[in-house]
Amino acid sequence: MRHLFALLFCLTLPSAWAEMTLTVFDQDNLPVSDAVVMVSNNAVRTPNTVAVMDQIDESFVPRVLVVQKAQYVSFPNSDDIRHHVYSFSQPKTFEIKLYKGTEVAPILFDKAGLVVLGCNIHDDMIGYIIVADNTFALKTDQDGKVRIPAKSGDSVSLWSERFIEGMSAVKKIAITSNIEQSISLELLPPIGMMDHSNMDKGFGKKKWSK
Repeated sequence: MRHLFALLFCLTLPSAWAEMTLTVFDQDNLPVSDAVVMVSNNAVRTPNTVAVMDQIDESFVPRVLVVQKAQYVSFPNSDDIRHHVYSFSQPKTFEIKLYKGTEVAPILFDKAGLVVLGCNIHDDMIGYIIVADNTFALKTDQDGKVRIPAKSGDSVSLWSERFIEGMSAVKKIAITSNIEQSISLELLPPIGMMDHSNMDKGFGKKKWSK
């Protein structure tokens, strides 16, 4: 009986943890990386680990960081020059004045939403922290792919800094497959071709919830 129970458990485990692959393309059929997909019906706990938003070669690394509500983020400066990191976004307004190295304590991100990062010294430095509301959230890879715990009939939320509607926009995507699905979106040009000189310091005011 014990062996039979173990066998049944193993047979049912894959379906309980079934995942499907979602691939995001733009209008030119190019993969969209760093798009964040959130599965609101899949709750997760806040990790005990401290997430890292580094600064390398006058850039935020990673450009897009996904964390959970109530998670801490550290901001090491790996450059040989000082940076002045700030955010005016409603979920987390903060400022780290001129510094380098790891001399700054991690910062708590206790509200869900989009946090846009900038540097007062280098205007072209832009980064994003997506604070998920204790729901499953991952970003697409360089091939535009992400594996998510979703099935046909579900819906997920998707964010990209390339949305024509603005960086605070979040779109609902209907899942139509249990295995693999591709979606195509009308987006702004790839990141390297975008002009962020007029970035709205008020981005991130929209509250995200389950």
